[in-house]
Amino acid sequence: MAADIVMDVKALKASGIIPQKDRELYTIRVQVVGGHLTSAHLAALAAIAEKYGRGRVHLTTRQGMEIPDVHGRDLEALRRDLAAAGLRLAPGGNRVRGIVACPGGHCRCGLIDPQVLARKLSESIGSREGLPHKFKVSITGCPNSCAKPQENDLGVMGTKDGLAVFVGGRVGKHPRWADRLPVLAKDDEMLLRMANAVIDWYIANGATKERLGATIERVGLASLEKSLASLG
Repeated sequence: MAADIVMDVKALKASGIIPQKDRELYTIRVQVVGGHLTSAHLAALAAIAEKYGRGRVHLTTRQGMEIPDVHGRDLEALRRDLAAAGLRLAPGGNRVRGIVACPGGHCRCGLIDPQVLARKLSESIGSREGLPHKFKVSITGCPNSCAKPQENDLGVMGTKDGLAVFVGGRVGKHPRWADRLPVLAKDDEMLLRMANAVIDWYIANGATKERLGATIERVGLASLEKSLASLG
C-alpha cells in the first residue's frame, strides 16, 4: 500500500499537482512561459483561486504561479476551468520544466526578445519528457544575465553577435556554473536545433537521476560539442 501511495504522489507531482502536508489539500502549479500572462489569464486565475482555494496565488522563483489549498475533490473541476481559460498545469518530473525569460524586448539593454524565443522554445522542446532528470531553461536578453542562464541546464544569452548557449548549470545543494558552448547560434532556428540536440545527447548519455551538468562532467563536454558540430 505504501508503494502505491508513493507512486500516486509521484504521478501527481509529474502532472503539476503537489500534495500538501495534510494530504487533503494540494498546490496547483500553472504553466507560465517566460513569466508572461495576459490580464484575462490573471483574472481567470484569481477567480479559480477564489472558487477552489482560499483566494491566494503564489509567484514561484521560476516565474510560475501556484494556487495553494485546493481540496482533492476539486482537482478535476479545477483542471477544466484552467483549460477553459486557456491555461494548463505545469508538469514536473523528468522532463523540460517551465522556461524562464527576462522582458528583454522592452528593456533598453535587450539585444534579443527573450519572450518570443521562450514561446518558440516552449513549442519546440516544452513537451519533451523521458529525460534522466529535470531540465531547466532560461533566456536572458543581454550579458547582464538577469535571468541567470548560467544556472540552468540550458541557458541562452543575447549578444551583439548572436545567441550564446550555456549547458549544465544548476543551483541547489551542489551548484554548478554552466559551460558556455564555443559556437554561437546565429538565429532562432539554429538555437532550436541546438536545444533539441542537447536534449538528445542528454537522453543518450545521462544516467537516471543525473542532471545534465553531472553527465557533462562524467562523459565530457567534448562529446556534447561533437554532437552539435553538424548544426552550424
